Amino acid sequence: MNTLNRETEEKLTSETLETFLAHLSGQGRSQVSLQEYRRTLKMLCTCLSGEKRLSQKSGAKWKMWLEEQGFSPRTINMRISVWNSLVRYLGHRDWQVDDFNCIQNDIQPELTRQEYLRLLSTAKQLGQIKVYLLVKTLGGVGLRIQELPQLTAEAVRQGSVRLESQNGASIRVLHLPAVLRRELLEYMSREGITGGPVFVTSGGKPVDRSNVGHSIRKLSRDARVAEEKANPRCLWKMYQSTQEGIQANVAILMEQAYERLLEQEQLTVGWEYGGR
Repeated sequence: MNTLNRETEEKLTSETLETFLAHLSGQGRSQVSLQEYRRTLKMLCTCLSGEKRLSQKSGAKWKMWLEEQGFSPRTINMRISVWNSLVRYLGHRDWQVDDFNCIQNDIQPELTRQEYLRLLSTAKQLGQIKVYLLVKTLGGVGLRIQELPQLTAEAVRQGSVRLESQNGASIRVLHLPAVLRRELLEYMSREGITGGPVFVTSGGKPVDRSNVGHSIRKLSRDARVAEEKANPRCLWKMYQSTQEGIQANVAILMEQAYERLLEQEQLTVGWEYGGR
């Protein structure tokens, strides 16, 4: 570990990050843990401006930036822990952030399908096709906010999107329902999108959590949906809850169908007690 550095700033270089990760590996951190550290540090570099310089105020700014991106308190606490480990390694224990979020308040409100449909209906009435499609893609298909850049024009034309995790450790293929695919194709034609991510900013960059969160929160006011429910995380949870409900119903139907099958077989070959 480095000795105490009395300077007021510390430049965060790629070499510093790799040395830090090697230090963690030497302490016995698992590969999964190291991958999470790497993702968080990459996000920190995105937050930092200019020459990627750290100072005593950077930790508080980092926490504020994470909150603005809409991350949950639990995730923010984890990111802060990574920050604290990094500055300890750099010899700046006084730069640690002690202001952790209270996990017991991390109760995400539930977005109902009625509220989801109200968001869609309002976006349609206001002529906000891009926001409409964002809400429908996140809430109706199960696409996570960090996966949006992987929804490309090519994937829409194909009818499915191949989703890879940031570290490439997992891959899943997500089918695009026909109704959404048609709307996306019409949107692409209208906007002249022939390749690359479907959802981009006016500057041509893929939309991020901040862009999407702001758009949906603004829509929620007109849709009379509580703002705390109008975010990508609640849309994802609603999708998951819907899928779980459908799967539960299917399981019941399968059980009932099997019971009927056994009853029919019983009539044919069942053992009749007391009979001859």
